[in-house]
Amino acid sequence: MKINILKTLLKLTFILVYGISYSQVEIIGYVKSSITGVKPISEIDIELLKSKKPLLERMTMADSLGFFRIKNLKPHKLYEVQLLVFGYDNQVFKIKTNDGITKTTLIIEADCEYNREQADEDWNNNRAKLLLVGSIAPRANSQSDTRFEKKYGIEYFDFGCTPPTAECIKIYNERIFELMDEKYGKKWRKKVRSDVEYLD
Repeated sequence: MKINILKTLLKLTFILVYGISYSQVEIIGYVKSSITGVKPISEIDIELLKSKKPLLERMTMADSLGFFRIKNLKPHKLYEVQLLVFGYDNQVFKIKTNDGITKTTLIIEADCEYNREQADEDWNNNRAKLLLVGSIAPRANSQSDTRFEKKYGIEYFDFGCTPPTAECIKIYNERIFELMDEKYGKKWRKKVRSDVEYLD
């Protein structure tokens, strides 16, 4: 009788210890953009792939600093984690857990067609743009918008609802702002369309 009780206690202890250690196995870390080295501008959804958990339990979001935490994992297991960030291709990372907290940094890659170098080239070739992100039905230029384009030799360019990576737009536009300030001072800022991206 005592032996059976002892065996039962040992089993319960094992289950309890295993359960505690299992719940403490986590992956934590930061998501950073390959373009800027910091958190992407867009929201970051993180999905645990090849998991039998319901979708809501497989998904988590990174916070405003790009920090994320995936809980209740198994130790010494290779997991696949997918990053879903607007403007970036979906990217999958393989991460192997240890006995406790596994720390990592996930760098999400993107190529910028619109960047600082392209802004300089467009400016020098009189093809400079001010980039906008509209919707399915982008806002058309008003007469004053058209006059602005002619006066400053620049084009409003609206991507509609399919823009490139937000970091690319920001880098390109901010360089064009610098060049506009150098040539025209800052008076142009009072006349520019208010929906130009990343204009302070």
